[in-house]
Amino acid sequence: MSTERSTAIPIDCHMHSTLSPDGHDAPEVMAKRAFELGIKHFTLTDHIENEKLDSWNYAEAMEKSREVYLALKAEYDGRMNVYFGAELGQPLYNLPQAEEILQKYDYDLVLGSQHRTKSYARVDRLPDSEAVRYAYLDEYFEELLALAKWGKFCVLSHLTFPLRFISGDVGGHEVDIGRYSAIIDEILDTIIKSDIALEVNSSGIRKGLHVPMPSAEYIKRYRDRGGRMISVGSDAHRVEDVGADIPQCLDMLKDIGFNEICVFSRRDPVFIKI
Repeated sequence: MSTERSTAIPIDCHMHSTLSPDGHDAPEVMAKRAFELGIKHFTLTDHIENEKLDSWNYAEAMEKSREVYLALKAEYDGRMNVYFGAELGQPLYNLPQAEEILQKYDYDLVLGSQHRTKSYARVDRLPDSEAVRYAYLDEYFEELLALAKWGKFCVLSHLTFPLRFISGDVGGHEVDIGRYSAIIDEILDTIIKSDIALEVNSSGIRKGLHVPMPSAEYIKRYRDRGGRMISVGSDAHRVEDVGADIPQCLDMLKDIGFNEICVFSRRDPVFIKI
């Protein structure tokens, strides 16, 4: 176990700006904060939710995202590595759109995410019923496995995402996550075989779950099954959360036995010592 605690924030590979429908600060402001924090590897990953949303033009937002990336890359050249990223949510719900977006842009990093399920549009608005909670989790992990098997992305994001809303300070409900051990192991095996990294998402720490997503238990299982590719991100949606709780995540990873994490350049992993 490491006795030297982390203070530096070498990377943040999951952030959202006003180019996401739920972002609060401009990408330039997010980048400036990252530079002030000493972050060396900065990736904005604004949302592309692959379903019909009349209120948000994702094609227009991603075109702007590309322009912003090029400007930020030039501005911080030699001072901070800036990468072009996106978070691809529910790609299997609209594969033609997902494939078109992936072919149109030369992303450095694509996060694969499941924020909802076919039957439940909002995990934060589930009816207060144990049966519904387990029905949601059943569907979530089945859809996450299908996403992993599709595999046209770099990093599987926030594996235990539903727990942030079901458990902890927000939901307050205990669920037996152990009943999903077999399918979680299948998800981990699938991404390991496909050279897809597993994300440690620090937002669970500050959003009421008090542990990252996934927690140390699942990171250990990933490593025990041969997984070695870890990405780390704050999932910041506002400037004050850039880099938040990443040192704590790095300490957890070092305690588990990791001595490096990865960023992505042109969708290839680049390993960084921690």
